[in-house]
Amino acid sequence: MISPKVRQLAEFGLPASAVGVAAGLIAGGLGAAASQPIGWAIITGLGLAVPLVAFGVGYAVLIALGKAPAGVFAPAAAYWAIGFPLALLVHAIATEWAVTGTPGLPPEPLQFLAFRALLSMGFAIGFLWMHEQLGRLWWPRIMDHNKYAHNTIEQYVHLAESMQARKEAVARARKKRKARAA
Repeated sequence: MISPKVRQLAEFGLPASAVGVAAGLIAGGLGAAASQPIGWAIITGLGLAVPLVAFGVGYAVLIALGKAPAGVFAPAAAYWAIGFPLALLVHAIATEWAVTGTPGLPPEPLQFLAFRALLSMGFAIGFLWMHEQLGRLWWPRIMDHNKYAHNTIEQYVHLAESMQARKEAVARARKKRKARAA
């Protein structure tokens, strides 16, 4: 039997899962569009989707447990600097397996990982944006029975209130400067 905590974490992590599934569908679709055999395209999609779903849910769990703040880029960037290259390594191994019949590492695996770590910042931005867009639609629906969704929404409300207060303070300071200059 699944514990209520695990069930709530899984439910909370659905938006993060959707990001990985979307990436896998795109990769598989591009493979099919590039005239790969259908089996290769499916393995390409799954080879990318499965690790991205796993890492995405891992990131959602960090947010849910308060180990990473919601809506902040730096922790997401640090997380994906490790997770994204590893996910692409799994994808490369799966693709090699589909094409040659045996799994294998890409040539120069350390350079492969280092280059993907550089690319991970772009993925982190896209992941964070998509995760928040899907989350803002999903978490309010489950917040009555899911404490992780409730806590995350509270974090976003606090963040929005802080940003609004900062914006109002800047506007007041600007107005005072303008009045003094006149």
